[in-house]
Amino acid sequence: MPLDPTTRESLLAAIPEAAARGRKALENWDAVSDSLCDANHEPLDERYNTRQHQRDAEAWTAFEPFLDHGPELLAQAEEDFRALHHDYANPDFETIRRRRSQLTALHEAVEGGRRERAAWEYAEEMVLHDHPKSAEFRHRSEILRNAEGWHYALTFADNADVLVEIDQATRARAGAARGRTAQAEAARARSTTTVAPTVSPTAPPGPSTPAPPGPERGHRPR
Repeated sequence: MPLDPTTRESLLAAIPEAAARGRKALENWDAVSDSLCDANHEPLDERYNTRQHQRDAEAWTAFEPFLDHGPELLAQAEEDFRALHHDYANPDFETIRRRRSQLTALHEAVEGGRRERAAWEYAEEMVLHDHPKSAEFRHRSEILRNAEGWHYALTFADNADVLVEIDQATRARAGAARGRTAQAEAARARSTTTVAPTVSPTAPPGPSTPAPPGPERGHRPR
């Protein structure tokens, strides 16, 4: 089922910030990961795992809100993409190829993220909430979900901008089409309201004047 316009616009508006948060999680990790390893790139202590868990959680938090409506959002983007792809007025092969690869990556990211969330939800249902170690189990379950979802979250962050790009290109295309329609309608309106030149009607002929009588035939004047 297509998304209602309000939900779709809200998701599209949230993409730039969410993608930036996902990329920031990776940048922050890259900035400190080497300092948490020795010369052979082996973790020095538990700080490495703790910081990695933080990275995964930050990326998942930015990614997770798009899982509920991700399939519908992508379906609309695919439909718009096909329309743009067949618009040969401004062909750009490189742009088309990049958009296609990004959409493919997003499909994989959303599907993978939804699988990981479903597995986590199933594990949550199995927890005995009155068990003394239930809180520990749920904490470890979240860590596992975030770690397994890290790749999908990062893939989403790296490619989600194409959804906004396709939406903007589609709006611009629709606006141009409306402009052409308005111009055509204005031209038709001008052509139908042009006043044709008035032709004065020709006056009907009046009654003819009889010629004066001439001499009667057969009689000569005397």
